[in-house]
Amino acid sequence: MVSVNLSAAAAAKQILGFYDTIPAMDPKAFAAGLVEILSSYPRPVLERAISPSIGLASVVQYPNLAKFKKHLDEWADEHWENVKRQERMNRQRLPQPNQDPEMQARVSKGLDELVAHLKRGLGPSTAG
Repeated sequence: MVSVNLSAAAAAKQILGFYDTIPAMDPKAFAAGLVEILSSYPRPVLERAISPSIGLASVVQYPNLAKFKKHLDEWADEHWENVKRQERMNRQRLPQPNQDPEMQARVSKGLDELVAHLKRGLGPSTAG
């Protein structure tokens, strides 16, 4: 899902560069775990994740894979909702049905008869 221009590894390196330390027994394993997590998200989510102003570094004070994943999942949900919304907006509309003058005349006549009937003070159930 990740494009060639922004790999999960490059995104992880950029994200981790915003932190002064990685609170893990094995920082390389932590970084590898982050790469694995990031590799399952589409490019727009990675682009948001690496942003210093709206990305992971702005919402997670200390690096934590579970917290990272929580935010990434939320952003992925937002991304897919936007994709669906865009697809709905771009979906071709059904053509308008052909006008049937005979049907329109019958409907119009029926409505005129109903209005006249109601004006006489009779409800539709007392027709006769």
